[in-house]
Amino acid sequence: KPYLNFKVNTGDREAMSSAVSRSRMRQIKKAQKGSVIWREAMNSDEVISFYGILADLYRHRIGKPLPPREFFINFFDRGIGKYLLVWYNDRIIGGIMCPVLEGKALYEFYVCGLDNMYKEQYPSVMATWAAMEYACQQHIPLFDFMGAGNPESAYGVREFKARFGGILVEEGRFLRINNPFLYNAGKAGLKLLKPGN
Repeated sequence: KPYLNFKVNTGDREAMSSAVSRSRMRQIKKAQKGSVIWREAMNSDEVISFYGILADLYRHRIGKPLPPREFFINFFDRGIGKYLLVWYNDRIIGGIMCPVLEGKALYEFYVCGLDNMYKEQYPSVMATWAAMEYACQQHIPLFDFMGAGNPESAYGVREFKARFGGILVEEGRFLRINNPFLYNAGKAGLKLLKPGN
């Protein structure tokens, strides 16, 4: 099926930064001037704080199931990738979970932020920027957004991602349905989970 994605060249910091939209770069600089920082998660307690923000987002805005907390802690314990957390006034206000393919690519898996509570700090923007900066610092040449939706449908997340200056690609996705009844039941269940239903 047709499916879009953005990929950011993180091999050259100057080129990466200059590709980011002016408005997005203004938000990043404003947050940095306001003492917003990012750093890697140091322990499972910080991962649990990230998960709390993410779970709240999925429950109230996205309306889709989320793996249990243990999944996120195991990801940290096994060193499969990185949690890059956004901090403001000694509090985690957002972050991004990124699987890492050493020397090749960093992937966005889950990202979240307390955007309504910290509007001037742009936590979701800073979480994404953290991943791009981390890739640059670690000489990882590519940051992969892992999806930007169906090209035939409007998708607000695509617009958010586009402003980070990545290259838009259409590499498609595969859909295999082993049990049509369960598949359709699952789709109906997801509609019921959507906020407002």
